[in-house]
Amino acid sequence: MTLAQTILERVKEHLALPWPDNVSARERVVMVVYPPSDERKLRHLIESGEFAREIATTGHGWVEHDLAPEFSRWLANYEYRDRYLGRPERLWDDAGNVRGLEEYLVNRIAETAQGMTANDTLALIGGGGLFGLHSVSSLVEHIESHIPGRLVIFFPGEHDAKNNSYRLLGAKDGWGYLAVPITC
Repeated sequence: MTLAQTILERVKEHLALPWPDNVSARERVVMVVYPPSDERKLRHLIESGEFAREIATTGHGWVEHDLAPEFSRWLANYEYRDRYLGRPERLWDDAGNVRGLEEYLVNRIAETAQGMTANDTLALIGGGGLFGLHSVSSLVEHIESHIPGRLVIFFPGEHDAKNNSYRLLGAKDGWGYLAVPITC
């Protein structure tokens, strides 16, 4: 069994557990942590529909949102893109995030989540596409309460179980987050 298939089985096992109604938004988040070198294999399973088919056997819905192309979409439609491209250092705020990108991402994810129920799962893939542009941790904190069911984040990076810390693509800084980690 490949690492991607093992992850699929672990996600399926977790989502097959009972979903109590009285848990906080943070307790409904699942971080699927895997080596960045396995990104393409995992994306293949997701894009082929295998994840959706397997999760459906648990009685839950599965909706996907790919974060990888979102910066390009945002920039292509951004009113001041030519000014920013002329002076790209102006793109970032003091926290190291691209100005205006978070609002765009939250709105795009809200559009994807429209019509979801408390019995559905929203899967965010392509988080590595935000590396250096926007903090995944900040995004999760802004959207977690808007997802009625479960939020599964595919996270190419590392999880330090001792400190409950996540590091995207092996970045030096990690962030602590109360989520269910699924690792291999």
